[in-house]
Amino acid sequence: MSIHEETFRIVSKIVDNTYLLEAIAIEDRDDFEPRLLISDGIGYWIDRIFHINGKAYVAVPPKSYPYPPYLFDERLDYGFPETQEIFEKVLSEVKRFTDLEHESQVLISAAILLSYVQERFDTLPYIYLLGDHESGKSHTLRLIAELAYRPLFGVSIPAADLFTYLGNDDFTPTILEDEIQGVERDLEKAKIWKAGYKRGAKVPRIINENRDIRYYNAFCLKFAAGENPIDLKGLAERFIVIQMIQGWPEKDHYDDEDLGRFMDIRRSLLLWRCNMLLDPKLTYGFDLDWLRGRMRELYLPLLTVIRDTNYYQVLEDFVRGKVEERREARRNSLEGFLTRVVATLVKEKASYKIPFIDIWTRIKEELDAVEPLSKPDSLETEAYGILTKHGIGRVLRKALGSNVRRERLGGKPMVVHVFDPKRLEKAMRCYCVTDVTDFQMMEAYEKPSKSPEKPEIEGQKGMGLVLENGNIGNSVTYLRLLEVNGGA
Repeated sequence: MSIHEETFRIVSKIVDNTYLLEAIAIEDRDDFEPRLLISDGIGYWIDRIFHINGKAYVAVPPKSYPYPPYLFDERLDYGFPETQEIFEKVLSEVKRFTDLEHESQVLISAAILLSYVQERFDTLPYIYLLGDHESGKSHTLRLIAELAYRPLFGVSIPAADLFTYLGNDDFTPTILEDEIQGVERDLEKAKIWKAGYKRGAKVPRIINENRDIRYYNAFCLKFAAGENPIDLKGLAERFIVIQMIQGWPEKDHYDDEDLGRFMDIRRSLLLWRCNMLLDPKLTYGFDLDWLRGRMRELYLPLLTVIRDTNYYQVLEDFVRGKVEERREARRNSLEGFLTRVVATLVKEKASYKIPFIDIWTRIKEELDAVEPLSKPDSLETEAYGILTKHGIGRVLRKALGSNVRRERLGGKPMVVHVFDPKRLEKAMRCYCVTDVTDFQMMEAYEKPSKSPEKPEIEGQKGMGLVLENGNIGNSVTYLRLLEVNGGA
C-alpha cells in the first residue's frame, strides 16, 4: 500500500461506475475475517484490499453491521446465478414459511430480489404486513430479514437508530420494522418513511447543541408489520398491503438447518447483485403503458426484477387486478360520484354554470335519499353516510375546482357553481368517469367577461364561438370524449 493512498472502510460501494465492492467475510477458525467481493460486471474476485485512483478500499469488519455476514470460501468458484434460478430458491423459502396466496408469495419474493438492486430505480414501494396477533406477520418479516440485502431489522426502531444506519451514503440498505403502528406520532421517524420512497430524498436532522443540520439519505426499500393500518396521509399510500391471517405454513419456526440454507441463498443473492446492478439490461426497454401514476411507482420495480422469470405473468395479473380495484374505488368514491353528476348536468344544460340546488336534487335522485325533516340540509345515504350541503360544496370546490357565486336566476337568488372545462375533464379522468361517453368538451374556453358584450374566445375571432354567462353557445366547436380511461 502506498503511503500516499487514502484508505476507506466500506460496506458496499460503486467505484468509477465500473466496479462494485461488497464487504463479505471468510471463516478463520472461530472468527470471521473481512474481505472484499469485487465485481466488474463480467466476473468477480475476493481480496483484502482494492486499489484504484490513489485510493485504497477495505471491508468493514462483520461485527460492525447488524446482520450475519455474507460468508464465502476463497477456494470455491460460485459463479453468477441466473434470475430464474435465484428467484425459485427465494420463492421456495417463502412458500415453506408462509401460508399466503400464491400472488402474495411471488410479490414478497420479488421484493427480496428488488432489495439487491434497488439503486437502479427512481422510486421504491414499501411492503406492509397487516394482521392481528398470531397472524404470522412477524414470522414472515423475520424470513424477509434473513434474505434481504443488508437489513436493519427491529421492533419499533427508534428514529435515532434509523438515522445512524442511513448515515452511510455509499450503499442503499433495507429497513424492516415490526410493530410500526404509531409511526404517525414519531415525527422524526415519519419523515424518513414519508420521504424515503424516492431516489435522492434527504431528511434533515439537528445533530448538536449548535443546531447544525445534517441531511440523511432516506431512500431505501422498507418492510413493516403491524396490527393497524397506517394512519398518516402521504405514507399510507406508499405501502403495498399484504393482509395476514392466521394460517398453517409448512414450517413455523427457524432452526440451524434453515439458517445455513439462508446463508447459501444470501450468498447467491449477493452474487446476483454483482452481476445485475451495473448491467444496463436490467431496466432497459422495459415499460408498461397500462401502469401509471402511483401504481407505477409501487409495482414497476417489482415487475422489472422478475420479468425474465416464469413467474412474471403471475405478478402482472395480480397488479392489473390491483389497478382495476383502484380505478373502481375512485369511480365509486364520493368525488367520483359527484364528478359524474356534474358532468351529466353540464351535458344536459349545455352550460358549465350549474345551480347548486340542481346538483343537490340530482344527488337525492341518484342515491334515492330523502332530507330528514329535522335536518333539511342533509341526506342519509347508504353509500356515503350523512351528506350535508356544506360538505358537498366543499368537495365540489376541492375536487372539481368549482367557483361559487350568488346570482339571481329566474328572479330568485341562488348559489351557482361554475366549472372550468379543463379541470372537469381532468377530474373525469382522475375518477375514471367513463359512463358519460358522449360528454362534450369545448376545445377553447374563456371565463365570462365582465363586459355585457359577448366576448370572443381567444384564437377564434370571427368564427362566432361565444360563451355567455357560462353557457355553451350553439356555434361552439366540441371535442368529443369517446372514452376516458382514467389512468390510476
